[in-house]
Amino acid sequence: MRKIVTMHQPNYLPWIGLFSKIHLADCFIISDSYQCADITRRNKIRTNAGSGYLTIPIGKKFYKSRICDVLLPDEITWQDLHWQQIYQNYAHTKYFGDYGDFFKTLYKTDYKYLWQINIEIILFLLRCFDINVEILKTTDLNLDPQLEGTDLILAELKSVGGQIYLSGPSGSNYLEFKKFPNNDVDLKFFRFEHPVYKQRYPGFIPNLSAIDLLFNMGTMSGEIIRKSGFIEEECRKM
Repeated sequence: MRKIVTMHQPNYLPWIGLFSKIHLADCFIISDSYQCADITRRNKIRTNAGSGYLTIPIGKKFYKSRICDVLLPDEITWQDLHWQQIYQNYAHTKYFGDYGDFFKTLYKTDYKYLWQINIEIILFLLRCFDINVEILKTTDLNLDPQLEGTDLILAELKSVGGQIYLSGPSGSNYLEFKKFPNNDVDLKFFRFEHPVYKQRYPGFIPNLSAIDLLFNMGTMSGEIIRKSGFIEEECRKM
């Protein structure tokens, strides 16, 4: 059986599409050597006004840094704020009592780096969604630091014995397609159909953090995630 590998930056409070993609793979590489972006430090939750961002106030000096090098702020009032926002908006959801304590403890823990708190959240959610795959970080693979783009991805795949790369849809905008068959790797794309589920407030808003699904749907969340993502039958034109 050919090993399917997918990759993604360790985003803060990731959306459910990430977990749907991971579920379809055999190995998930956390791209912690990639450049820090907005989604790495913020995401949206449901509020009584619609939705709102929870943003970790990372200093501007880290905006183009590698994720693995980004320090969390010395001033930690953001942690109390994020916990209070989560509590206020989700305390009355059906399953908050089952999962809320993790986040209460999380926001009291003294993390030094952004990647640490992000990965802690990702690993917790993977357990909650009953998704079990091999997990590695790019920085654990001892790769040439000069590698970038498709060449870096191929090196990562080779280091873990991956034969199929499962890319997100945006990969069609930057991947060098011809390099994959030249390296005996099949390139596939992930497709996501956003599910609609009952949320805390009237109406439905998509593309929120996966904690929205978890607090509202509990043990049903994993099945919802597994039914929402697909590997495209045919690879996009090379």
